[in-house]
Amino acid sequence: MHNDTLYLANPGDGRSVSVDFTVERDGTIYQLNPDLSQYFTFHAGRATYFRDKHGQAFRNRDVTRVLIGIELCQKANLSLSPLWPAEQVQAAAELCFFLAETFGFGKEQITTHQRLITDGSRSDPRKFPFATFWFYYDRVAGTVGVDTPAKIHRVSAGETLWAIAKKYNTTIERIKDLNDLNDPSNLIRPGQVLIINK
Repeated sequence: MHNDTLYLANPGDGRSVSVDFTVERDGTIYQLNPDLSQYFTFHAGRATYFRDKHGQAFRNRDVTRVLIGIELCQKANLSLSPLWPAEQVQAAAELCFFLAETFGFGKEQITTHQRLITDGSRSDPRKFPFATFWFYYDRVAGTVGVDTPAKIHRVSAGETLWAIAKKYNTTIERIKDLNDLNDPSNLIRPGQVLIINK
C-alpha cells in the first residue's frame, strides 16, 4: 500500500499533492505537506461543504484551505484482510489527536469525506471501525486511561462473536454496540480489533 502514498505525493496527472498525510496499513504515517500552516492540499474534492467551530461555512475548494486531509491507505474494493488493521486505526487516532492539539480544534471537528460531500459521490472511509478509532483517540487524550478496565480483543481465525462474548462475560449485543457493528450476520474477521468494554 506504500504505492498509494507515492502516488498521492506525486499524482502525475497535473495535480499537486492531494493529501496532507497518509496512514498506511502497518501504522506508518507520512506527512506529504511540508508545512501545514503555510500550504494546503487539494483533498476535499468537488461538492463539499464544511462548517467550522465558529459557524463559518466553506464550500468546495475553500474546504481544503481549512481542513487537513488524511488518506487511510486501503484497496478500493476493500479486499485486504484484516480490513482495517489495528495499527492503522490506532495511528490514525493518534495523528488526529496530535493535529487537534497542535491546531486547537476539538474532536467534533474531525470529519470524513462522507460527511463533507454534498452530492453523495463519496462514502469514505467505508466500513471503518469508528468505535475503535474513538477508543484509541480517547486513550491518547487521557480520557480513557491505560489502567482502566477497558478491554480490546483481536479476533483470531475461527472466532465468533458468541465465543468472544462468552470469554469476556458480556453479550453479543454489547460488543456490537461498542464497535458500531450493524451486520445482522455477526460477521467478524481475523485481525479485527473489538472493544469489549469501556
